[in-house]
Amino acid sequence: MPLSTSDPRVSPRLSRASFLFGQLLQFVSRSENKYKRMNSNERVRIVSGSPLGSLARSSLDATKLLTEKQEELDPESDLGKKFSLIPYSLVRAFYCERRRPVLFTPTMLAKALVQKLLNSGGAMEFTMCKPDVVTRDEFLRKQKTETIIYSREKNPNTFECIVPANIEAVAAKNKHCLLEAGINCTKDLIRSSIYPIVLLIRVSEKNIKRFRKMLPRPETEEEFLRLCRLKEKELEALPCLYATVEADMWGSVEELLRVIKDKIGEEQRKTVWVDEDQL
Repeated sequence: MPLSTSDPRVSPRLSRASFLFGQLLQFVSRSENKYKRMNSNERVRIVSGSPLGSLARSSLDATKLLTEKQEELDPESDLGKKFSLIPYSLVRAFYCERRRPVLFTPTMLAKALVQKLLNSGGAMEFTMCKPDVVTRDEFLRKQKTETIIYSREKNPNTFECIVPANIEAVAAKNKHCLLEAGINCTKDLIRSSIYPIVLLIRVSEKNIKRFRKMLPRPETEEEFLRLCRLKEKELEALPCLYATVEADMWGSVEELLRVIKDKIGEEQRKTVWVDEDQL
């Protein structure tokens, strides 16, 4: 039987708390679609301390804030406009003293960008790792016993493959290992205690023509944009943050390379936050 709010045994604060709890559930539900559309940089919230304590404290803080504000705001309008709750992600911090490897997306631009970076001036801190060259049989055995970050078939009986040890050898020389692999290898790298810098090169209708010479094979602009959008969606599954080179940050290839170098330097100095639930 529902309790009447006129019942003297029922606290007005309990009634208000019930209302606020309903509002809280609505906000969380409403934020789900917004959360999924967000860049990882926008949606991750850093929570310190023990997981249980942090979650409880965050929830209590949010409820307390809503309770205080409810006394001042109209529930039907102001409250909904002023608050937008975003789900939290529990993350762990990692500090990298060695230079981290670099992944580029869209992947179809990676090879051209890697070569241009290596050939540019002041690129002593960048290199590519030397892959293992193995036979088909050795490659098949390697797949069962090791983590293969990237591989390609040189000829019908020879494969090139990159494993974590190849990347660590580059880091030991205090250089950034530039990878042509797709960002889907990010989880394998992190499981191997290697924390890549992931760079999104933003492609739009305004700058698409600048990339034409970088593509491995001719594509229509519509098809290239479609592929770029698909690659951007892959970023949502990353267990770590990524950096973006926006379309308006550069106007020539030389400027693009400079911006990429600056971004890599910025990311190297940052703490790496990993959402281990996504590994």
